[in-house]
Amino acid sequence: MGACLFIGWNDNGQRESNFQRTGGFVNGNYWDAFGNLLDAVLLPDHPKLHEIIKSEEGEYLKFYSFVELDKVGFNQAVKLIRDYIAKQKNPTEWQKMANVVWVDVAEPYIIQDERYDARS
Repeated sequence: MGACLFIGWNDNGQRESNFQRTGGFVNGNYWDAFGNLLDAVLLPDHPKLHEIIKSEEGEYLKFYSFVELDKVGFNQAVKLIRDYIAKQKNPTEWQKMANVVWVDVAEPYIIQDERYDARS
């Protein structure tokens, strides 16, 4: 079983009620691995970001979401995750799985999101 990773909204001039979340479906084991990455990166020093992205609601409905982050929080989370991944020297299998989720599922939507600041 899998879960969803939501990054933002698809705003193609549609009414707000017709907006769709952008993101992708993630295999269950990869979703768990990505959750471990979020815990490692955000929980110790950025619990508010962690709470927004990995909300309690997501534990039951199986999703992680960057949708509710403002521009500053969005770019801070992106930078923290990128920095953490870049510093991994010998990633475990779980870290490799989480990195695949980040690179293949999250990044394509992140760089298209209107909140994204490429200088982050």
